[in-house]
Amino acid sequence: MQDTPQLSTDELLDHAYEIFLELAADNLSQEQIALFNAEFETRGALGDSEPDADWQEYLDFDLDPARHVEICIGLLGEDEEFDTLFARLLMSRDPEDRHCQIQWQER
Repeated sequence: MQDTPQLSTDELLDHAYEIFLELAADNLSQEQIALFNAEFETRGALGDSEPDADWQEYLDFDLDPARHVEICIGLLGEDEEFDTLFARLLMSRDPEDRHCQIQWQER
C-alpha cells in the first residue's frame, strides 16, 4: 500500500495566504485591514506549527497532527514573535482534502 503524498509546508503556506487574502475583507475590521496593508511588507509573517489542541472543540473529526498543520498570519514584534495575529488556519496536508478552518482575530 502506497502512502498518499502530502502537501509541502510551502504549498500550505501559499494556499493559506491566498485564502486569507480572499476572506479578510469579510472577517476583519477596516482598521485591521489597514494595519495589515500598512505593516505586512515589513513585519508580516506566516508561521506553521503543530495544531493547538483547542482546534478540537471546533471540529467534527479527530485532529491528527500528522495530517494537519496550523498556520498563523500576523505581524511580528521586535522579538520575532507574533504581536498581532490576524488569523489562525487549520489545513490538511492531504491534497484531496482542501477544507480549511479559520479562526479570525476579533473585530
